[in-house]
Amino acid sequence: MHYYSNNRYTNNKQDKRAIEFEQNPKDQIGDYPFEENENDFDPLSAPGEDLPPKKSKTVINNHSNKGGRAILDDITCDVNHGKYSIPCKKSEDSDEVYVPFSFIRKYYEVFGTMSEQNSDTFMWFHSPPVKIYRQKKAYDPKGVFAFFDNYNVEVRDRVKCISGSTGVPVSTQWDVNGYFYPIQIAQFGLSHYSKHVTEKPPVRVMLENGQDVRGMWELDNEAQILRTVPDPDNPSNQVVVIKAGKDVQGIGNDALESGLVRLSLETVQHHLLLLSISMRSTKKISKLKISDKKESSGINVTITVKVRYDTQEFYLHYVTDDFYIKVQNNHIFHGLGSGSQGHWQHIIRDIGVDIQKGITLTLSGTGTGGSKKKSQKMTKSKLIIDYLSISNINSYDAPLLIDNLTLSSTEHLSQFFQAVDWFVENQDSHGGWPIPVSRKFNKISNFYPTLRPGWYSAMGQGHGLSLLSRAYAVTQNPKYSDACEKALRTIFDHTGLNNLGVRASFLDQYTWYEEYPTIPSSFVLNGFMYALLGLYDVQKLQIPSSSEKSLKLYNDGLQSLIKMLPLYDTGDGTFYDLRHFTVPGIAPNLARLDYHVTHINQLLIFASIHENPIFLTTAERWIRYIEGERAPHN
Repeated sequence: MHYYSNNRYTNNKQDKRAIEFEQNPKDQIGDYPFEENENDFDPLSAPGEDLPPKKSKTVINNHSNKGGRAILDDITCDVNHGKYSIPCKKSEDSDEVYVPFSFIRKYYEVFGTMSEQNSDTFMWFHSPPVKIYRQKKAYDPKGVFAFFDNYNVEVRDRVKCISGSTGVPVSTQWDVNGYFYPIQIAQFGLSHYSKHVTEKPPVRVMLENGQDVRGMWELDNEAQILRTVPDPDNPSNQVVVIKAGKDVQGIGNDALESGLVRLSLETVQHHLLLLSISMRSTKKISKLKISDKKESSGINVTITVKVRYDTQEFYLHYVTDDFYIKVQNNHIFHGLGSGSQGHWQHIIRDIGVDIQKGITLTLSGTGTGGSKKKSQKMTKSKLIIDYLSISNINSYDAPLLIDNLTLSSTEHLSQFFQAVDWFVENQDSHGGWPIPVSRKFNKISNFYPTLRPGWYSAMGQGHGLSLLSRAYAVTQNPKYSDACEKALRTIFDHTGLNNLGVRASFLDQYTWYEEYPTIPSSFVLNGFMYALLGLYDVQKLQIPSSSEKSLKLYNDGLQSLIKMLPLYDTGDGTFYDLRHFTVPGIAPNLARLDYHVTHINQLLIFASIHENPIFLTTAERWIRYIEGERAPHN
């Protein structure tokens, strides 16, 4: 059997985009997904439907034929007694049949594209481009977490935006309205910590600090006052005060684009897209009208970004209100929260991400007056910040203080600590980080109950331990070691659901820590290994009051992993979990490619810290599965 390819059946845009993204992944505000291109011709979508072939003859080069030419006739391929009927081609000179690669790709889950180097060569892959992260040295809890220096959590489609009040992701994975998902927040923090370890120090340009660096501010109103005063909390530090005169009673929507004070940024390097600013309002101030139905209280920082490839202009507005994000035409609003007035609030914003999230919201049809359109990814190098403006409404009675206004290339360590602080502030009395939304198992709802809001995840607990233990190693601050001790106190000992834990037992013999603590247990592999890494980090870094217990929990889980690992091998891939073992009659849940690759990369980490050969030999075998190798038959 042969394949053939023409424009009717094969769409190679996705494969080419994957190659381009691998060549230059850091300049694109977005991730390359594994999903198939939904616009491709899908021969599997209409089983049994006959597609009448167009009767014609095709002449092709045939290197196996001495004459070098072969004539192909159009025929119909009947697959598995009418389950699929597709147009094929057959050689007049032999029994060779040529099947469309679009069908082969869907049917056998393989991938292909024409070679860019050789126009008469078709490149066939058993998987799209994947990253296998081989450990160059033993995994170090003070260094990169797993392979997360390659993660860019904030640009994921399931991240609604970065919260203005906390600086951490707002997830839409199981609730489109948005919520704080501990696993996603931890991955955000761990990715930034890992990049802090591996990347060069950031380039920073200080724009205003009230002392030795003063900005060239433009005042839009003669009554506006902009001067320096001592910091109320630290009198030796000078900060900038922005205050309107008595005659300034506020601003309307038109003034959002300019504000009461404005700082030109046209001369700042274009690649500096991380905005940092500390600000403090002395008391509650009046409302800023964003639309006919919505008002916002507080301060408004407006940033204009021009996108060079189409000369569009966008206005980013950061306002002291409690919504996450909203869009009105080319104005994108991010709420900073309303509870920080009277206190210093340190804000870190990625201009590229904030613009992208606003555009995505508009194109998804959930923005003001939006209609659903195909999302577009922006390129960071094409973004230019024109100016920053600050509006302090009715500020005669509520002056605004600002300090340390900075543009930088990255702020990885600061963003890491924003995630760390969220974990400290949101740890509950049981020492856990409860998931605030339901988790439904739609495909197997007859077997697993819905996990109601407030459930714990061993993966979330493990990620939290990895995050907090690194924070303690950096700072020696006892609040981080205390949080580790609380996280280990009971949750890893208790079973799921009403016992408020994550512990399970396989065959009443092997300890397991459940990503989804259902009854019966599901034994999700990747979540369990992440939980083990968190326990390993705590005991290896000798976190006070936690290392002894974490070592016991880790050793119990490690022995389970060694014994149970062969159960996840399908002979050509891996199982995501063991639900087919714990629930009678249910079909196995195969790991899709990205989870299969995650299993491999996790095992390579364990192989770097343990001598047991099962980790490396299993990982290498699973790598060969990606390359098309299969376990032998009997």
